[in-house]
Amino acid sequence: MLVYVVRHCQSENNALKHPSLENVQRKSDPSLTKTGFEQRSALYTHFLLQQEKKYRNVSEIWTSPMLRCLLTAKAVKDALKHRARCFVHGEIFEHGGCFEGGRCCADPRIMGGGGRRGMTKTEIKNSFEDFLVGDELTDGWWDKSRAVETVVEAQARAEKVAEQLWARARGRGGIGGSLRNHDKDDDDEEEEDEDEDGRGSNKKKKRKIDDDDDDDADDKKERDNKSDDDNNIVGDLVIVSHGMFTDILLKILLGVPKTIGRQSGLFCSQNAGIHVIDLDVSNGEENICGLLQFNDVRHIPEEYQTGGSVFGLDECYVSEGSA
Repeated sequence: MLVYVVRHCQSENNALKHPSLENVQRKSDPSLTKTGFEQRSALYTHFLLQQEKKYRNVSEIWTSPMLRCLLTAKAVKDALKHRARCFVHGEIFEHGGCFEGGRCCADPRIMGGGGRRGMTKTEIKNSFEDFLVGDELTDGWWDKSRAVETVVEAQARAEKVAEQLWARARGRGGIGGSLRNHDKDDDDEEEEDEDEDGRGSNKKKKRKIDDDDDDDADDKKERDNKSDDDNNIVGDLVIVSHGMFTDILLKILLGVPKTIGRQSGLFCSQNAGIHVIDLDVSNGEENICGLLQFNDVRHIPEEYQTGGSVFGLDECYVSEGSA
């Protein structure tokens, strides 16, 4: 299974003169800059032009619930059209969590501390209606009573995501299965809400059952026409996430020792850069991860290329916060 890991386009926090976590001007969940939207346009064009070739096997997109990633993932989703479904993954947000202002502002012991709940399921669906959002994000994806997430906590979270990726590579699950159930429930609720006084409800219900029967029959026919090998094929995946989380996730998948404090080695992602990894599970229960492409930004015009700083990423391990 190929996984295309995309870092979000340039955010407003990325563009601060001093993008330190101590900077009280930093936002809890920033949007993109003008340069970021230029990168987003270039990213859309890249995926659109390559959708029938490089990305022809992509079946899912996983995105962080943070706004800068949602905006970036929207460009990828629109370019791939109906080829891939986009799932908002509540565990691939940036290290640090969601807090306003400098790191000290996030301390819940400080009156009026800067913790924020993050976008709720309804808020995400209102702006990104074709994204699939699980019920666990109903009240937001972050506990605003928490202080800044530690590096160790972020590493544990990335371990869980790595396990989901290996499970998906083996055809044994991943986030998509659970969110499809949420999506089905949402569709059923919308069907009921449309009929205000109950008139015509039986007709709608019957039509829905008939449609479901037709879909089931088509699905069975398609499965019967495939070989066993075809049924075991797992679609490729695009992950839209963040600089530091990507560094942690790649280290876990590649078996690089995880440490806190200043780093002697870093996977530095530029804004809208693309990494390609191959999760090979063909040899029994053995997991092999190959890094096929690192930080490709050839699709971004040179004047709009940003990010990829060793300093900024390395400081996050020391300061316990978001890149």
